[in-house]
Amino acid sequence: MMRRIRRLVAYAAATGLLVAGAVSVSMEVAHASFSLPCTGSSPNFQCTLTNTYIWPVALSVQVTDTASTPTSENVTVSWTATGISCKDSTYGTQTEPAGADAGATPFNGTLPLPNAAADGSCTVTVTIVAPTQTNQSPFSAVLDYTPSGSPTATPTPTPTPTPTSTAAGPPVHPIKGFDGKCVSDKGNSSANRTKIIIWNCSGTDQAENWKFSNNEFIHNGKCLNDQGNGGIRSKVILYTCNGASNEKWLELANGELELQGHGGNLCLDDPRSSTTNGTQLILYTCTDNANQKWKLP
Repeated sequence: MMRRIRRLVAYAAATGLLVAGAVSVSMEVAHASFSLPCTGSSPNFQCTLTNTYIWPVALSVQVTDTASTPTSENVTVSWTATGISCKDSTYGTQTEPAGADAGATPFNGTLPLPNAAADGSCTVTVTIVAPTQTNQSPFSAVLDYTPSGSPTATPTPTPTPTPTSTAAGPPVHPIKGFDGKCVSDKGNSSANRTKIIIWNCSGTDQAENWKFSNNEFIHNGKCLNDQGNGGIRSKVILYTCNGASNEKWLELANGELELQGHGGNLCLDDPRSSTTNGTQLILYTCTDNANQKWKLP
């Protein structure tokens, strides 16, 4: 006998701002379920959800065990190489690399979104399965997302940016990049999969403190990492150092930081030459442009 299980995989919740001259236009965020539930039952205990959504800022999968007696069960949520495909006017079509998230229920995980999700439409396909090596029972799954919302014409003052971390201390060893921004660990975290972003260089914020050793950038005991070894347009995160090629970097003479994996053709990239605090860094084909030039600590 199994229990009723609720699983939520939440990517992020965010609001957006549009700025025109001195006038800010707020973006209202709402949650909306956009997929009919699928059910996983004997003999496969598996189901697939797919749909298209517009301008998403968050994506979640809700999985509920439909058995009556409580007990624990493992559930895996996976997406294929064509499972999360987005398109916009700048990048064209992007596809999130294949991946999966799993663990004992209930638990939280993440579904990644390509950069194109910023102002485009995305089609997502995810498969939910209770692996055969675990106790299995029927379940129901629903796909849910948070859209960026519709702009309103109410002028609002530009908010004061929230720093990635308030922790200060002795001088740090930053990685300095485009337009006076530094490579920063969001929230000065040491958790695996923490986003690596750009932020105003402070000289004292410990979130900007990096050590370059053995071709690895180390912060809070973790390494600068190509998420899931995804390659071009993959997000850059913090992850446990393991010596793999997706966390090994070379400093080129022109200031680019080249990842040793994927044939050495990809560099640490500030997407679209962003100057917005909180923009997550990616990997992109080495171009010798200013948004790929970095000064090491």
